[in-house]
Amino acid sequence: MKRGTFKKLTYQEAIEKQRNTPPRGLKLTSKRTKTPKRDLMPQRVKRAKLELVILSHTFVRSRDSMFKSPLQGRCFTCNKVCSGGDFQAGHWEPDSTGGVLLRYHPLNMNGQGGYCCNINRHGQQRIANEYTLKMIEKHGLEKVNALRRLKQKSIKADILFYEKMLELYKTGDEQKVIDYLENLC
Repeated sequence: MKRGTFKKLTYQEAIEKQRNTPPRGLKLTSKRTKTPKRDLMPQRVKRAKLELVILSHTFVRSRDSMFKSPLQGRCFTCNKVCSGGDFQAGHWEPDSTGGVLLRYHPLNMNGQGGYCCNINRHGQQRIANEYTLKMIEKHGLEKVNALRRLKQKSIKADILFYEKMLELYKTGDEQKVIDYLENLC
């Protein structure tokens, strides 16, 4: 059998190699300074995005709730009384396809029953059609078409967008949020 060319390192050589190799996730620029490879900005954006999702959904659920302290209300599509975790903020234009303008638009979200209409809605055209009819009944055809046009427009959501949206939702004025989102395009 032929011997390989691999040379076993001595203890001193192994220690020296370990000192000169940067830890995972860090990039070695010189022997003395180590800089992180990833930036802290994406974490800041993720935190702001998560806070905005929680704040906007809570805003919509409390807006559509029958009582303010226990979040309980009627499902927008089937009119069934739902409470607690079953009373959710359902999107007319789905969260995944609507883009950032519709994801946080208060007119695009309504209180829905989680298990009767919101979660099980995917693949059921009947519920989507009922939701559209209720949207037209509540807001009018002109406003529904304006929301559909917002789907075609896209913006780059950065930390400034998320901070402004958080500020607007914290004030509790729905019209200011709507005006801001519709004037971005």
